[in-house]
Amino acid sequence: MRNLSIAILVCVIALFTSCHRHKDTMSVLYQQLDQSISDSARIMALQKSRISLLRRRWSKAKQPEQRYIFADSLYQVYASYINDSAVVWAIRCYNLSKNLEDSELSKRSTLNLVYQYAKSGYYTEAVTYFSQINPACLSPDMQARYYDVGSDLYGNFGYSTEDPTMKKYYWQISKNFRDSAYRLMPKHSMIYLRNRVQQLVNDNRGYEALSYSNRWMALTKPNTHEYAIMAYYRSEAYHKMGNVAKQKEWLARSAVADLNNAVMDQASLWMLADILYSEGQLDRAYRYMAYSWKCVSLFTTHKRAWDVTPILTVINESYQQKTRTANQRLTVLCIVVILLFIISVTLLVYVQHKRHQLGEARNTLDRINRQLLTTIEQLHRVNADLKESDRVKDKYIGNFFSLYSSCIEKLDNFRAKVRRKLKAGQREELLALTDPDNMYAEAHKEFMENFDNIFLSLYPTFVDDFNALLRPDCHIRPVGKERMNTTLRIFALIRLGITESARIAEILGYSPNSIYNYRTRAKNMSAGPRESFEERIRHPGNMNIEET
Repeated sequence: MRNLSIAILVCVIALFTSCHRHKDTMSVLYQQLDQSISDSARIMALQKSRISLLRRRWSKAKQPEQRYIFADSLYQVYASYINDSAVVWAIRCYNLSKNLEDSELSKRSTLNLVYQYAKSGYYTEAVTYFSQINPACLSPDMQARYYDVGSDLYGNFGYSTEDPTMKKYYWQISKNFRDSAYRLMPKHSMIYLRNRVQQLVNDNRGYEALSYSNRWMALTKPNTHEYAIMAYYRSEAYHKMGNVAKQKEWLARSAVADLNNAVMDQASLWMLADILYSEGQLDRAYRYMAYSWKCVSLFTTHKRAWDVTPILTVINESYQQKTRTANQRLTVLCIVVILLFIISVTLLVYVQHKRHQLGEARNTLDRINRQLLTTIEQLHRVNADLKESDRVKDKYIGNFFSLYSSCIEKLDNFRAKVRRKLKAGQREELLALTDPDNMYAEAHKEFMENFDNIFLSLYPTFVDDFNALLRPDCHIRPVGKERMNTTLRIFALIRLGITESARIAEILGYSPNSIYNYRTRAKNMSAGPRESFEERIRHPGNMNIEET
């Protein structure tokens, strides 16, 4: 009993210490936020100075290449500062790249223009320019950028439409583009980790998103725009995990980094204000929301205005109501306002609760549907394997009887030859006829020919399908009249389910060590992962048995 009491006391102390530590962290972050807002005029002045310097350099540049470099730098600065100016400089970069006749720069400028148009809500223009690009003509890095921009474009489509069917359609296209980008992005790059975290957050996989966020955070420098983006998605991961305290902390870190870099296209501050408002911290929520609206007004995009306006309206109305209530000091009016507030909060909580329940039910149904689809796919694969097994069995039984009949006929002919030689006293011819080396070589050759013919009648495209798994410079082709060579026969047996090297060696007349070396050389020539090479031989997607 005493030990139990001590354990409970330790837990309470630990919980209290953790809460106190978090409270101290938030106090520091609030101070930093307040200081950044107070310093906003100085930060904006520095940003304007940088822009002025770049514009002077651009106007003085004579060479088209230099003008493009400065125009691109101005676009990058404006991209998160003033959207309208960003669009202007993106267009200038696009026109300059056309004059330079540099295909790579032209594609890059086009993608930047598509991205900015999509962010601005100019979807018609964005799609028009996006359709000009053929991804097949792009370098791998530029292809990754193309699919990334495409994912962002159709994600914005999905975000902006109110039609559930079209929303689902656009988000599926966005996901397809993002999947294509994943295949081209280096797995340890910042852009890959950013997209991976974003996808996991959208899929409500907060714990996995946090794991990738840790790797992303290790690549970012503190107090940069990239750090702000990382911190925002990290807060979203904590939101999916239901950890509001950590969500607020990383929203605050993101907002501090954005404010210190004069980023006007930011969501962290108004989302933090929304949480603070829900917690009753109206004064701080109003202050943060007011500054956030100032940023939105300067950045000038419809999308951000749609995001902020409802929350700003609610917070502003609540703040003004509080001010009027304090000034009027009328008891009756205060009671009415309090009652209305309680009703509003109750309704809000009720709606949020029902929405949460609906979301959980939808997630459960989605999970069940995914499980069913997985099961169906497995059944299809099993059914296909069974059909293939039946076909192979029938084919081999037929060929077995044919070979058996042929062997009986050959034995009868051999017996007749031996009798003739014996009757004629042709001892030397008889010895030559029954020489074991000649008989084995002939029999082995005939066996290999029969094996090749029977197997290729079952799998007529096996040689081409096998080479498709190898690098282009490592393709294996039979020589002369051979239909298959030793390497092809080894993997033909593996295709039939015979995987032990000793068994393969016994069938083909080689040593197990030779069979092992053949298999190893083939794996080293694989175009894909060598570990799964033989698995792809055993279960190919395109090695179909010829219908009989």
